[in-house]
Amino acid sequence: MKRASGPALAALFLFFTLRVSAAPPPRPYDVDNYDVKIAPDLGAKRLEGEVTIRFHSIVDGLDSLELDAGALDVREVLEDSAGLRFERRGELLIVQLSKPVHLGEEPEITVRYNAGPAAGLNFFEDQVYTAYFTSHWMVSNDRPEDRATLRLVITAPASAKVAASGRLIKTRREGSHSVSEWRQDAEVPPFVFGFAAGDFAENSAQANRVKLRYLATRSPQSKNDAAALKKIFQNTAPALRFLEEKSGMPYPGPTYTQILARGDPKQEAATFTLLPEEYGKTLLSKPDDLWLLVHELAHQWYGIGIACRDWSDFWLNEGLATFLADGFLEQQFGAERYQHEIDDARATYEKFKADGRDRPLSFHGWNVAREAGGSIPYYKGAWVLHLLRQQMGEDAFWRGLRVYTKDNWGRATTSRDFQKSMEAAAATNLAEFFNMWVYR
Repeated sequence: MKRASGPALAALFLFFTLRVSAAPPPRPYDVDNYDVKIAPDLGAKRLEGEVTIRFHSIVDGLDSLELDAGALDVREVLEDSAGLRFERRGELLIVQLSKPVHLGEEPEITVRYNAGPAAGLNFFEDQVYTAYFTSHWMVSNDRPEDRATLRLVITAPASAKVAASGRLIKTRREGSHSVSEWRQDAEVPPFVFGFAAGDFAENSAQANRVKLRYLATRSPQSKNDAAALKKIFQNTAPALRFLEEKSGMPYPGPTYTQILARGDPKQEAATFTLLPEEYGKTLLSKPDDLWLLVHELAHQWYGIGIACRDWSDFWLNEGLATFLADGFLEQQFGAERYQHEIDDARATYEKFKADGRDRPLSFHGWNVAREAGGSIPYYKGAWVLHLLRQQMGEDAFWRGLRVYTKDNWGRATTSRDFQKSMEAAAATNLAEFFNMWVYR
């Protein structure tokens, strides 16, 4: 995140004072970078970790940090090698700083911890991967508005294939282990930090300047896992080109990795995606079943390149990814397939509405993140985007999406930002549409 200006600080003060919505107030600091070292042990199903957090305060005289730590076993917290006092409050870690932090200062603290199996950290006999809850494997500020950079060093068995957020800097051998260093140079929301390591089959392809890397759980019945991966992911390259064209923004990195893992992961992370191994079998038998593949890829633009400022506008991540997956199916298979997907989104939304579970897409009545989730951001979001496309017309709608993407790349956004971009492209006021479908 960028540093807060004087007006931003005034707005923050008003937010704390008025508490106009149920959403929790922003934390009074920004994390600039996480420097993380982890060593997962697949046999013990444990992870040993250390994270150094560099931050700056957006209020003068900050004396403590409230961080997210899931169920992590926090061993110690240090500043310049000196121990700091800390306490646990549920899944929160409260760190008492050695002295107040003033505006313009950039201190660092280091947290050493252990982690075990959790919703955000999945262990299997031959692999481990993260999913969504970053605070289940590293101490962090898990809120999406606090975008940060990441350096991640992973010690894994030498035979393991590893993928992680960002770009691979280097790998070295240490006895029976390999140590890989990854860097996420652009600030992204912490919930899209992640890694995977395991005994994976591997293959790759190229989509213009982007290397497409494919990893999958090995099958005891097959000696052709690597060869099958190219067939499974044959539509990744055209989907990537579709998203680049519609967004007007190139894929943000040199490599994109797709991993077919054990369990049921369906999770985007910065520069990679986790998918269920069963989905790979589905794509071999039904190669047109591409919705999930494209939906998760679309998050590299909407959810990572641009992310909602907080969970109130989660539909800007999930609704756009859902709608763009429908749009790719339209390009590949025609208008009838697109209409089928849109009709499905509408039917799902109408059922929620009939059950009395409708709510605004821009929803501020939440206290914890899960209250802002559910199916509404996905299905109502896709349906509303379809209606907006109809109202604006083809050229204006897609031009508006490109304006939104270009003007907000690398930023955290709200529904008002999206509305502003679409109005600029349409050259008309869309307040009535957004009031009806987004804010009410």
